[in-house]
Amino acid sequence: MLKRIKLTILVVWAMLLVMLPAAPVFAHLMLIEPVEEGKIQVVFDDGTTCRHSEVVVYDENEQEIKQGEVDEKGKFSYPPEDAELIVADDGFGHRAEYVVGEDPHQALPRGPTIAVVLAGFVLVAVIFQYRVKKKKAQV
Repeated sequence: MLKRIKLTILVVWAMLLVMLPAAPVFAHLMLIEPVEEGKIQVVFDDGTTCRHSEVVVYDENEQEIKQGEVDEKGKFSYPPEDAELIVADDGFGHRAEYVVGEDPHQALPRGPTIAVVLAGFVLVAVIFQYRVKKKKAQV
């Protein structure tokens, strides 16, 4: 029994040690930032512009209003009176959406996100512990 508890604790610590160094590393996130009314700029989270994005602007009925590519500065103009949703895609797996009028920098809350990740680690550890216990019972 004590051996199983030690094993579970060891597995959880090993998972944490493997995952914690990777915590500050983020994927290359694409963002749509409003520049002025009727104009947006497509950038990456490190501040570099995304010069090869295709932008599609939709109205409130999800009908396409305008489509086109950003300019060399990552900027794109659209009709502001009808626009509801703007979607940018660079064709390399980066995609960003922006609802006109909302804050483009909404992030996931840090506390609950960390809690969910840790709960996932504990769940994996419990599953492995259950499998070990079941194997020992069969022998």
